[in-house]
Amino acid sequence: MSETKTETNWGTRQIYLMEMMSQTLGVNTMLYLPSTSATWGAAGHAIVLFVIYISVGIPLLYMEAVVGQFTGRDCLEVWNARAWLSHIGYFHIFWQVLYLIYLHTLNSFIMHYLLISFETPMPYYACGHWSMPDCDILNHNYSVNQDCLKLQQPLPYCKNLCNSFPEVQYWRFFVLGLNKEGYSITWRVGLASTILSVITFFSCLRGRQSMKWILIFVTIFPMAARVVFMIGSLLQKGLVVKFEEAVDADFSLFVEKFSLTNSISEVMYSLKVGTGLTFGCSSRTSFRAPCYSNTVLVVVVSALVLVLGVCSTAMMICPYAFKFDIKPTTVMAYPLANIFEKIPRFIHVYEATSFWLIICFAFIGVSALGLSINIVLSLTAIVAKRHLKLSKYPGLISFLFIFSVYILTTPLLGSSVYFLVDLKRHGNMIMLFLAMIENIVFVQWYGLERFSEDVHFMQGVPPRSSIKFSWFVLIVVLVYVFFSQFIIMFNERNTSLSSQVGCWMIIVIVGLGLIVTVVKLIIGVYKKKIRDLVRLDSTWGPKTEILKRSRAMFTAQAMTKEYMYRQYHLQAGILMRQKRSNVRICQRPGNLRIP
Repeated sequence: MSETKTETNWGTRQIYLMEMMSQTLGVNTMLYLPSTSATWGAAGHAIVLFVIYISVGIPLLYMEAVVGQFTGRDCLEVWNARAWLSHIGYFHIFWQVLYLIYLHTLNSFIMHYLLISFETPMPYYACGHWSMPDCDILNHNYSVNQDCLKLQQPLPYCKNLCNSFPEVQYWRFFVLGLNKEGYSITWRVGLASTILSVITFFSCLRGRQSMKWILIFVTIFPMAARVVFMIGSLLQKGLVVKFEEAVDADFSLFVEKFSLTNSISEVMYSLKVGTGLTFGCSSRTSFRAPCYSNTVLVVVVSALVLVLGVCSTAMMICPYAFKFDIKPTTVMAYPLANIFEKIPRFIHVYEATSFWLIICFAFIGVSALGLSINIVLSLTAIVAKRHLKLSKYPGLISFLFIFSVYILTTPLLGSSVYFLVDLKRHGNMIMLFLAMIENIVFVQWYGLERFSEDVHFMQGVPPRSSIKFSWFVLIVVLVYVFFSQFIIMFNERNTSLSSQVGCWMIIVIVGLGLIVTVVKLIIGVYKKKIRDLVRLDSTWGPKTEILKRSRAMFTAQAMTKEYMYRQYHLQAGILMRQKRSNVRICQRPGNLRIP
């Protein structure tokens, strides 16, 4: 297949939309946000998050898509717009590598749980050699059942009752080995990691030529499976009795727990704003592709999937709360790991438990796999673009990335996973920082009107006034959200070793970026090239020479039209004033004519 034909096929709107949705329908959208929303007030968070997706998500993702599509540059090249900021792109690479390691580690555990869900009986529903003496005491001891579930004021020892659940002890003691001395890795999890690496490699073997059918699967399957899981939750007992309380219909829990800055940051994490993935994806589309409608479609679909996830998560709690006659809010407040402890515990009371567990772990795992493939291909494209000899072997580049991730994640397939989760949570601050810098450099400093003119030239229609207003206002929102989240993170730095490492990692990365920037400016002043460093890159704009000339002519035409428009209004104003003056002269008493 020729290179031109490949690029044409790849540039179709359907493929672009699926790649963008595989980016936005990741673990955060499918797992984390629905869980936290159901814990802190499902109904209120579903409404607010949908509004944030529309009001904040669309302008930010549209901004990145416009820059990538207009310039045809990836996350490294785009920062060459200003020579003194050319190093910022490597922070995108750092985040992508960190997130890829996190995704592979998490997905290895998900793959393990998916595989053992086919077993009969499932190992995490029965006590084994790995369990403690109090395993499943809730079902085996009548007194504990009465004291902890039936009383209005449970006894003090009931606070740690959830630690006796077999699902909890399987995850903590068998999978992570928290009760063992030294370091240990479960061979089944290692096997799951190997299988996952092989699947990822064959998905990326032919580079972007093999992405079409893979994207269809990793995009459509999670959404379809989420709908099926929601339908299955509707068929369970106790839904009607407990649903109103589970969704927090009176918004009491939502009012108590809601945080606007946290909600905005989570939406940005879900859409992967500030990661550089959108730059790379949009840079491969055709110049006249409908950028705005594509962005709106991706964001709206992601928001609807999130709302669906929040509702289905709230439904998942109801059968368990109904069986044990406890409040759904109490159930969600259990200090348990969501995917590996809560989900198996809640689905245990479902009819056809094994089927629904397979569906649940499958759509979460496939969504994580889709994002992993997206990141691997993004890194592969960046390397191939800068090393033409390697560009002929995309499978080799992908293999090196996947094998490196496999080696790096193997030591993390134990209790170290908690350290990685905290590190990733702090690493998300890099996204906020980069999104803030993007808005400053590509919109505010570049000029809002000039940026809007680029959009007008590229799309044929100017951006809407609401979008331009959002671009202008969002810089204040981004700065406020970044510093608010950073202060919270800094105040919680002493809660664990991973929090300390994550906090100082952010400080070092941001500080290093500022130091490199200052050093470049100092060198520019010393060499008397400060203007060359600060000014806009002369090659900024469309790739082809024809489009560059057309863009220059478009600017000249716009200036001419603006001049003619102003001259017209100036002449119209002069004529209007003259007319008013003539009327006043005619109306003077001395000028009245008596017939």
